[in-house]
Amino acid sequence: MTPVTGVLFDMDGLFRIWENTGATQSEELAHLPAGTIAHYAYDHPAYRAARVGILTDTAWADDVTQRLAHDYHQPLNDMREALIPWRQDRGTPVPAMIKLLIEVRRHVPAGVLSNCTDALDRDLEHHSITFDYDCSSARLGVDKPSPHAYRLAAERMGIPATSLAYFDDEPTFVRGAEAAGLQAQLFTGAADVASHLRRLGIPVPGE
Repeated sequence: MTPVTGVLFDMDGLFRIWENTGATQSEELAHLPAGTIAHYAYDHPAYRAARVGILTDTAWADDVTQRLAHDYHQPLNDMREALIPWRQDRGTPVPAMIKLLIEVRRHVPAGVLSNCTDALDRDLEHHSITFDYDCSSARLGVDKPSPHAYRLAAERMGIPATSLAYFDDEPTFVRGAEAAGLQAQLFTGAADVASHLRRLGIPVPGE
């Protein structure tokens, strides 16, 4: 097995959990059925455009707001006001993984490869999460599970794909990483990540 000289992580589900409390609050304020915001925000081509950097996060959110106001016959400013909790909700950080990341960075570079908008940098700062490399899909211009996303992330980190360990909680994305040559592992928890990294020769502490 090729020695690992860097680690690449997914973001959501590992370092941040979404409980969607903001969206729920906004739906109540705007008198929208439960799940409406998720449908309008993430099940629309505009989100894919934002995810690969064609639209900014702000432009995408404005598009969501305008479509909701139009379809639910509400004044645009009222809808914009109601959606503030949704926009302000940046998820809940996972302390165990943030602590592990600090330990990983003592030994090898660590990057994040996330399918997300250009809001990732602000979100990382908000949660005090520091990676050596931000390889968000919006920055790369391509999203997972395309093998190109993983290869571009490896290039950005200056590490051969075969020398990168990768962790993701989505099996399809793990397979995409494997297709690109990374040493990919399905995420099941911080303790398992630490154990796997030790097997790869990165001396992070155990529980």
